[in-house]
Amino acid sequence: MQTPHDRFFQEMFEKKVVAEDFLKNYLSQELLDLINLDKLQISKKSFVNKRLKKYFSDVVYRVELNNQNAYIYCLFEHKSYPDKDVSFQLLQYMVRIWEHHQDHYDEEKLPLVIPLLIYHGEKRYNIGKRFNSMINTQPNTEKFIPDFEYLLFDFSKYSDLEIIGSIQLQIVLKILQTSFIDNNYDKIFADILKLIKKLNDTKTILEYFTTGMEYILEIKDYDFDIMHDKVNLIIPERSETFMSTANKLREEGKLDGIKKGIKEGRKEGMKEGRKQELIETISILIKDKLPIDKLPDNLESKLNKLDLIVLREIRTDLLKDIINIESIEDLEEYLN
Repeated sequence: MQTPHDRFFQEMFEKKVVAEDFLKNYLSQELLDLINLDKLQISKKSFVNKRLKKYFSDVVYRVELNNQNAYIYCLFEHKSYPDKDVSFQLLQYMVRIWEHHQDHYDEEKLPLVIPLLIYHGEKRYNIGKRFNSMINTQPNTEKFIPDFEYLLFDFSKYSDLEIIGSIQLQIVLKILQTSFIDNNYDKIFADILKLIKKLNDTKTILEYFTTGMEYILEIKDYDFDIMHDKVNLIIPERSETFMSTANKLREEGKLDGIKKGIKEGRKEGMKEGRKQELIETISILIKDKLPIDKLPDNLESKLNKLDLIVLREIRTDLLKDIINIESIEDLEEYLN
């Protein structure tokens, strides 16, 4: 089942006008000089597995680069905090693109795949962009390590990345940028409506207004009546469409439970974020005590199943040296 983030991203970034404008405005000039965007084709195939669909969406653009086939792979991360494994996930998706290409084209060499990540989370993005930062490297082993760097486009509230491009692109990116912002949303919502009003024709206004409002209504804990009042003030001719979109969501059983669901979801997200931070701290403390570079998978899995209270107790025990851990066996016995 698609999430609101997934639906909005797919619907907008699969529009050729949005795709071309995004690449023209955010790729480096060095890359743009190589790429023929007139030949851009948008693939409907997704490479994100079902387990991660809750957190990631993707779109693949096929382009010509120096008259050769190439791909631009856009991964959209819609978690509130950055995923430390994103380089590994991107590598898996790039391999799948190459496999898919081999199945459909008889070419001597694999095409270039340019990976890029679009992030709009609540927390500052602080993850390394090179794949080799994930590998436990040793001297004189560099030649054995696959490596690449992904392009990062950070539209979180912490980002200084300027929103530029066509009106259509600005609308999409402004909505994404403010997904996790609640403070001063009155002004932000009004700015989005003013951008929509600037669109050239009635059909385009209706399309972007409907898609944008459906997304905002589904994800934001924002007063419905205030939203309706602002629509009446800025785009009064769309008031009926706004109510129609809201009623459609009500009929689908979404809008009535939206505020409760968002609040519960945010609490759950914050809880999950705190849990991951605790597990990372515990892992560091354990690695300081034992001559290991990584926790065994079974122990990491065990930590993930523990609640916050127990994890805090473990962290305290480790910090205060209350427990004596000299081996993996000691650690297993303690966690049991």
